[in-house]
Amino acid sequence: MFKFCARFIVFIYLLVFFPELGNISSQENATSEVDLAVRKTLVWKGEIRGIYERRSQLKIQISRNQELPQNFPDQDTMKKEILSKTWIIYQKDTKRELADFTPREVIWEKKQNKIAKKSYDAVIWGDITVRDQVSLSLITAGCFIAQYKDVVSFLEPHNFFSKKPTPPQSFILHPKDGKQMVLVDRGVFLYGQGTDASEASFNPHFFDPNLGNLKEIQPFYIDKYEVTNEEYSIFLKQTNTSPPQHWRDGKYPESERDHPVNFLTYREVEAYAKWAGKRLPTEFEWEKAARGSGIEIYQNRDETLAYYIQAKTYPFGDQFDRNLCNSLESGKNQTINVYDLPSTSASPFGAIGMCGNVAEWTSSWLDSYPKQPYNLKGYGKMFKVIRGGSYLEDRLISRSYHRSYGGHPNLAEDRKAGMRLVTDYRP
Repeated sequence: MFKFCARFIVFIYLLVFFPELGNISSQENATSEVDLAVRKTLVWKGEIRGIYERRSQLKIQISRNQELPQNFPDQDTMKKEILSKTWIIYQKDTKRELADFTPREVIWEKKQNKIAKKSYDAVIWGDITVRDQVSLSLITAGCFIAQYKDVVSFLEPHNFFSKKPTPPQSFILHPKDGKQMVLVDRGVFLYGQGTDASEASFNPHFFDPNLGNLKEIQPFYIDKYEVTNEEYSIFLKQTNTSPPQHWRDGKYPESERDHPVNFLTYREVEAYAKWAGKRLPTEFEWEKAARGSGIEIYQNRDETLAYYIQAKTYPFGDQFDRNLCNSLESGKNQTINVYDLPSTSASPFGAIGMCGNVAEWTSSWLDSYPKQPYNLKGYGKMFKVIRGGSYLEDRLISRSYHRSYGGHPNLAEDRKAGMRLVTDYRP
């Protein structure tokens, strides 16, 4: 199959229905290998209204079948469904498969149409991959994307419920270390800050965001709590690895069993991550998990985009609270049990302890952000970025966008921080 990546602006009119099975059109699966009791049933269909060059943009209107009693799905539910897969673009009459469309972002219009409670207006940004040059010419108004579901005419109840698809879980328990991990959704992300150009966290585009300078982050799970002394000690025993130098007689204090492990080198946390079957987060993954996406994007009536900055300074908001962040201001002067931190300190995605307690290694090199006015000392593939601050550092270092670093004289000797790990989301 010849793949040709093309960028268009594609306007789609999409009607979404959640009808009873007897009231919607369906088609029999014609292949002999499939049980004839299973039918492909149309859930919703989106018709292309216009195609323009530059980039892929699908304009949709999402409406509910008003004859049905079901509640109208909220925007978050619809966005997750649209971003969850690559869609096929079909030809109008022949239903021939012409191209794949991979959504990258869903942008809701600021104002809804006249029947505000019965529909949403949105724009989908993404990439079109056509099957061949001929298919490219066939993508015209009237082509469509559609969502189908398998419906079984008759099946024993226990079989029916066992085959029902499940939505992505908001949290998981990792099979190796048993830690609870929370989901960080896919989408664009506003990073850094835009007021102090002398800081490594300075983002020149912070107050002028657009889809070209925002970071797109794929979905992933992140540890809800930092890795503790007890969890790290299990790794040491199973791998016959030497304990941290500051553990007296090779053991952590019994009273600090559930305190976050601290003063590890990058190579040590890298080894733990490999053993656990996880990885260290990039600095952008860490920051998004700590402060949220930081941006809301809406489509105006004139089809321009409006950007509303909502970036938080700390996981729990813009105002510092020493009861929610174990930094120097808390006065504790030591780490605390990760499970003693209040739930109100959680990040928008539910991660606890991303402000203070112990700083956390990321996998990112300390490189300058794009188009920073000048390079600061230490940039390049020499140091790794550290995030979150610690009980030894003040609230400025504990801000969610602040970039510290470690690796002097090298990544195997600088005992600078602790960790929390991530794993990629796989549908």
